[in-house]
Amino acid sequence: MSPPVVADIPQDAASSNKSQGLPRGWTDKLIYPEPVEEMFNYSTGLKATFELAEQKGSRYIFSLNGHYYIWNTVSEQGWRILNAKNHGELYNNIAMGKGGLKLEELPDFGSDLED
Repeated sequence: MSPPVVADIPQDAASSNKSQGLPRGWTDKLIYPEPVEEMFNYSTGLKATFELAEQKGSRYIFSLNGHYYIWNTVSEQGWRILNAKNHGELYNNIAMGKGGLKLEELPDFGSDLED
């Protein structure tokens, strides 16, 4: 396992959206979250529940057993979020912008299927 890293979330996309309590640039509404959950499961081996999607990006946040995970669909990389134990902490840490999330990289679950 690699050491924890810091998420690079631009400040303008991370300002808090007071009306919904969600960080600006993120949504908790996805018409069909199941395909994204299945892709996350395939890439990481984790059967997690969709929480947030970046509105103009490729990152999704999931939850499983009291932990949060962020996954990038473009790079197919995932990380466990180390400094959020509830929605409030998660939203506040995202709203902090760069350096707000402390991350631990997940192993590449699907790499055993490649040559």
